[in-house]
Amino acid sequence: MQAQRNGHSVIVYPDMIGGWYFAEIDGRAVYRFGPFESHKLLRELVGILFPDIPVLELVEPSSLMDDSTLMILGNAERVAKITEEQKTAWQ
Repeated sequence: MQAQRNGHSVIVYPDMIGGWYFAEIDGRAVYRFGPFESHKLLRELVGILFPDIPVLELVEPSSLMDDSTLMILGNAERVAKITEEQKTAWQ
């Protein structure tokens, strides 16, 4: 829960030629890692490194993955998870 509130998330995404990347969004910083050859390997690595951090996975490759786009996507994922938790708590 703390990670969702302080701006920490991870985005997993493919590139245009079949490699896989992840970006850690931490506040206003974006840290990119990759390419990785295997989606499975990348998911295992992210699960070990960030077990309690919200992860957004994109399946369609895009050439528009600049830092601003990744931050927007990371923030949207955190807000969605917080909203869902609050909704569940009220039911």
